[in-house]
Amino acid sequence: MPISTAKAAIERVLSYVGPHRKVNLIWHGGEPLLTGQRFYAQMLEICRQFPENVIEHCIQTNGALLTDEFVQFCASNRILISLSLDGPESITDAHRRTAAGDGTFCRTMRAFEMLRSHGMVLGCVCVLHQGNVNRIEELYDFFALHGINVRINPVVKSGRAADGYNLLSISPAEYGKAMCRLFDLWFDDKYRIQVDPLFTILGNLVSPTVWGCDYQGRCLESIIAINPDGSVFPCGRFAGMSDFRLGNIVEDSDLTALFSREPFLKLNSRGPETVEGCADCEFVQICNAGCMVTAYMSRHNCGDRDYYCEGRQMLFRHMTTRLKHHLESIKEESEYDTGTETDQRTWSQSA
Repeated sequence: MPISTAKAAIERVLSYVGPHRKVNLIWHGGEPLLTGQRFYAQMLEICRQFPENVIEHCIQTNGALLTDEFVQFCASNRILISLSLDGPESITDAHRRTAAGDGTFCRTMRAFEMLRSHGMVLGCVCVLHQGNVNRIEELYDFFALHGINVRINPVVKSGRAADGYNLLSISPAEYGKAMCRLFDLWFDDKYRIQVDPLFTILGNLVSPTVWGCDYQGRCLESIIAINPDGSVFPCGRFAGMSDFRLGNIVEDSDLTALFSREPFLKLNSRGPETVEGCADCEFVQICNAGCMVTAYMSRHNCGDRDYYCEGRQMLFRHMTTRLKHHLESIKEESEYDTGTETDQRTWSQSA
């Protein structure tokens, strides 16, 4: 992305949202570290014309090009770094390889150690696919052992990834079963690390406010994606799909006009009331028809249900049941704790 395009993107987005709304600029790709440290220094300079507490930066990278100097630069400027890792070495190296065919696991783990040495939070995105969906225990044990917070994303048929989708794809039922097992491991481990989307879903179950682009049903009010050539899309997963192109951030200075165009309006009309079977679903309030991109995967129709709907329902139901049992057990312990002093002491010792 040329500096001029990045400058236009930052200035127009920040001007559009105003000074009181936080903006998270996520630099990803492709490989965002190919731009070099100077690019990000220039981005910070551009951002200085706006209130400091309004802008957050995050770089999503495979970590291969990370250097100690760059990590120090990011730590000093509060730029978060998230890595891409699909689990232990045998899982990651099966699909994340260099052009020469070498595995990338060791490089990524060295990158984590650099982050750790500078006191940065360790986090990564893990793609759930055919190579790791049946190895959930290994996945969780690995991330928990290394203290790495993880976001689990099911493989999506989008962009160039569609070329290998049949080799990596998982069914909705496989996704649901794996995520239920992951929740049990995480829940029983007392949340030793943060695991998303489980962390987000758990919050949504107990809070009146629903968070997460996959769940809140208003993702188009919060996200846009800008390609290196300045093309604007409603979401990074739609990036590159010509049918969803809204315009160009350099050529179209009025973002309000971009959001009045047909592709955006059509997507924005999607909701539980328009997607068959969603309005009467027991989880409609915490799902809101799911992700329109995964709905598009099967039949190129965003009006369909989320492809992973069956698996999401399995997970919601499982988490709800476990949470109810947990709260009931707490209530029982609390009631028992109001007994005699001797009973309290006996219970405390046994616990």
